[in-house]
Amino acid sequence: MDKFWIQTNTATILIRRRELSGFGDCTWIMYCPSLIIHSQTPNAVHPKSHSHPHNQTPMPNSGYLESCSQLHKTEPREHGKVTLEGGEQDNAIFHSISKVTNLTTRAHGRRNVMAIVFTVLLAVASYITTPAIATIPRACVGKSNQELPFCTSSLSTADRVEDLLSRLPLQEKATLLTARASPRGSMSSIGLPEYNWGANCVHGVQSTCGTHCPTSFLNPVNLGAIFDPQVVLEMAQVIGWELRALWLEGATENYRGGPHLGLDCWSPNININRDPRWGRNTETPSEDPLVNGKYGVAYTRGLQVGKREDPRFLQAVVTLKHYVAYSYENYGGVNRMEFDAIVSPYDFADTYIPAFRASVVDGNAKGIMCSYNSVNGIPMCANNRLVDTLLRDTLGFDGYITSDSGAVEAISDMHHYTDSQCEAARLAILAGTDINSGKSYEECLKTLVDDNQLEEKALNDALRHTLKLRFELGLFDPIDDQPYWNVTPNDVNTAAAKALSLDATRKSLVLLQNNVSVLPLQKGIKLAVLGPHAKSQRGLLGNYLGQMCHGDYDEVGCVQTPLEAIRTANGASNTTFAQGCGISDNSTAGFDEAVTTTKNTDCGPIGRPTIVVLINGGVIGAENIIGQTDALVEAFYPGFFGAKAMADVLFGDTNPSGKLPVTMYRSDYVEQVTMKRMDMTAYPGRTYRYFKGQPVFPFGWGLSYTSFSLSVDNVANSSSRSEGVEYLAGEVSDAANVTISVVVSNDGKVAGDEVIFAFFRPVSTNATGPATLLNEQLFDYQRVSLEPTKSVGVSFTIERSTLALSDEEGNFVSFPGSYEIIVSNGVRERLIFGVEVVGGDVILRDRVQPYPLEEDLKSVNSATRSARSELMMVGALIFAIWMSVSVDSD
Repeated sequence: MDKFWIQTNTATILIRRRELSGFGDCTWIMYCPSLIIHSQTPNAVHPKSHSHPHNQTPMPNSGYLESCSQLHKTEPREHGKVTLEGGEQDNAIFHSISKVTNLTTRAHGRRNVMAIVFTVLLAVASYITTPAIATIPRACVGKSNQELPFCTSSLSTADRVEDLLSRLPLQEKATLLTARASPRGSMSSIGLPEYNWGANCVHGVQSTCGTHCPTSFLNPVNLGAIFDPQVVLEMAQVIGWELRALWLEGATENYRGGPHLGLDCWSPNININRDPRWGRNTETPSEDPLVNGKYGVAYTRGLQVGKREDPRFLQAVVTLKHYVAYSYENYGGVNRMEFDAIVSPYDFADTYIPAFRASVVDGNAKGIMCSYNSVNGIPMCANNRLVDTLLRDTLGFDGYITSDSGAVEAISDMHHYTDSQCEAARLAILAGTDINSGKSYEECLKTLVDDNQLEEKALNDALRHTLKLRFELGLFDPIDDQPYWNVTPNDVNTAAAKALSLDATRKSLVLLQNNVSVLPLQKGIKLAVLGPHAKSQRGLLGNYLGQMCHGDYDEVGCVQTPLEAIRTANGASNTTFAQGCGISDNSTAGFDEAVTTTKNTDCGPIGRPTIVVLINGGVIGAENIIGQTDALVEAFYPGFFGAKAMADVLFGDTNPSGKLPVTMYRSDYVEQVTMKRMDMTAYPGRTYRYFKGQPVFPFGWGLSYTSFSLSVDNVANSSSRSEGVEYLAGEVSDAANVTISVVVSNDGKVAGDEVIFAFFRPVSTNATGPATLLNEQLFDYQRVSLEPTKSVGVSFTIERSTLALSDEEGNFVSFPGSYEIIVSNGVRERLIFGVEVVGGDVILRDRVQPYPLEEDLKSVNSATRSARSELMMVGALIFAIWMSVSVDSD
C-alpha cells in the first residue's frame, strides 16, 4: 500500500471526497509548502524536513505509513460553493480544521495517485495566490467585491466603515453586534465574511489544536509573582501570533461545537485579588492596582502590536475584563449576576479603576468587557456614566465594549433593573455596550428600532466601533505586505514559545521558607513524595485552557506530573510515593501508608526535613504549615511546565526568585471581613495597602538560594538631594522629578534574580478620609539578575504624581506633609528615605534608615512552630493542594 503526503506552497486545499474516488471514505485535507511528496520509495522528493501533524515528529525520508482508517476524519462544516482567493470554486469546502493528511491508494498505483493529485492542484492553482489562507473566508476578494468603496484601501478607515454600514440590513446589524454568532453574520452578496467575537487568551489561546496545539503558559497569578512586565509582553506576543496562525487554520474555541476563532481575545483579567475567597484569583496577577496596570499595559502591547510591528494594523485585539469592581462569583447565597458592588468614590479611584486607566491610556487597549455585577445599584453593562462617559469621554478609549456572557440578559433577569430583556438590550447599547454575548441584541434590536423605541443610530455607533477594529486588523486589505498574515501552522507551540513558558514558570515559584537551607535537595537521595497533587496533571493547569494535547478537547495526557518530574531528576528507584489524603475530603485513611512510605527514606520521622509545595489558585491560610515544615514553596497553578519547574527549583537547577503578588493572611481573616464588602479600608483592611493585622507572609515576600543586600548609592543620590520637586497647589503634574538610587549586591555563591520594590508611605500629611488609613503604596519595581559577588545600581524616579493620594471624592491630590520612600527586596533588606512636601517642593532628606523586614514575621513564626498535625508528623516532600472554587466564564 503506497502513501503520499503532498505539500505545496500555495494554500490549504480542501477537496470533497468524491473528487478523490478510490481513496475510501476519508474527507481529505491537504496543506502544502513547495511540492513535497513523502513516499515509501527512497527516491521521493524530500527537500525539507517537516513535522507530521498527528505525532509532531519529523517525517522520515522513507515516508509515513498510515491506513485510511487511521487518518483523522472530519465532517465538513460548509458544503457547496465557497469563495476562494480571486473567485469561486465549486465542489470545494471550507473546514474548521486544517490538517496535513496522507493519501492512501487502494486500487490505484502511484502514478494514478500523482496524476489525480496534480490534476486537483492544477484545477485550483489559478484561484490560490497567497499562503495558507483558503481555510477561512476573506473580505474584498473577487473582482466585483474589490470594486466596492469599503474595499478601497486608499480611502480612510472612517469612510470605508461608513460605506460598509450603508450596505447592511437592519437585522444583519443586530447579528453583527452579537458575540459568538459565527457563522451567522456573513453576507456573501457583498463579500463580508463571518467574524467571531469571544476567544479567550488568559494564558494561551483557548482553542482547539490546529497542526499544533496552542502554547499553554503559566497562570496570571504566577506571572504576577515574577514582577517583570517584559515576560508578560513576550508571552502576549506569542499568544497573538499563535492566535493568527490558529485562526488561519480554522481552529475553533475549545469546546465541542465552538465557533471559529476571531482575532480578539477576551483577556487579560486585571481585576484585583481583593479577597482570598474569590474563586478566580488565579486569573489575575496581583492584589495591587499598579502591578495589574503594568500587567495590562504589557499584555496589551504584546498582543496588539506583537513582534512584527506594523503601524497600519493590529495583530489582535485585547479585551480588558471585568469592568469594573468585579471579584465576586457565588458566595453567601448571592450570585455574581445579581451582586451589587457598593463602591465609594475613594475606592473606585484608588483601587478599582487604576489598572483599566493604565491599560487604556498607556497601553492603548482596544477592547473592554463590562461585568455581571451592578455598581451602586446600576448594572455595569447599562451604566452609561461608567461605560460610555468615563471610558470614552474621560479616558479617550476608542475601541469596542462587549458584555460578559449573559450580562445584558441579567440586567432584567437577575438584577431586575428592567422588566424585559429587550429593554435591557436598549439600555445596554445606549450605555455604550457594543457587543452582546447573549441573545437579546439579535432578538430585540430590530424590533426596538421598528417600534421607534431605539434609533438605528445606536446600532450604527456600535458598529463603527467594532467594524473599525476589523479594518484595523487588516481583514479588508490586500495581505501581501501585511506581516501579521505571514504566519504558518508551524509558528504554533514552537521551541522558543515553550522555552519562554518554562523559563517564566521557573521564575514564578516562590520560596516562602527554607530553614537551615534544606533546599535545594541533593539528587539521588531516598525521597518520599506525598500528597494528592503529586500525580496531578489537570490540577496544575488552572482554567481558561486551550487544547493541551492532540486528541479530545480536554485531553491532558501530555502534561507531566510532579511525581514524574521528581523521579526524572532524582531517579525513580530513589523516589517513593503515597497519596496520603484526598483533595476534597478529610479522610485519614491514607495516613498510615504515608507514614510507612517515609520510613525508608532520607526524609524520615519527626525531626527529619519536611518540604511542602503548595498548589493553589488564591491565598490560603498557611500559619499552621510554617510551624510543621522546614521548607515551603508556593507554586500557585504553575501550568503546563509546572512539574518540570518545581523539580528544577527543588533540586537546585533553578534558583527560586518569585515574590508573593498577594498577602498571605491567617486563616481567621475570612471571619473578620465580609466577602460582599468592596471597601478596602474597613478593619482589618484589605491587601497590604490597608491590612492592619500581621500576615503569615507579606506581599513581596520570596526567598532565594543566594543572599542579596541593598545599600545607598551615595554618589547618585548626592545630586538628587539638592533638587526640589515643585508641586502646584491642589493639582498634580509630572514636569519635574527626583531620583533615588540604591545598589543591589549578590553576596552569595550562586547566580540569582531579585526584585526590588519602591513604596511610599504617608507619615504626617493633611490628607483626610480613607487616605489616612493607607499603610504604603507600591509605585515602582525592577527585577535584576546577578552573578555571585556582582552588584548593580537600581534607580526609582519620584514624579510629581507619585505621592498623590485620592481624596474622598476620588480626585488625586498632592497633600503637604511627610512621607517615606521604602526600597525593599520584600524580605531582609529595606532602606527608608524621608521626603517632605513643603509648600511647592518635595525635598529628599539625608536620613536613610535600614530596617530588616523579616523581623515583622518572628511573632507569627514563633507562635506557630509548636503546631503539628497528624499527617505532617512525617518528614517528606509533600505536595499539598488548596483549591478555590473557580467558575469558568468570560
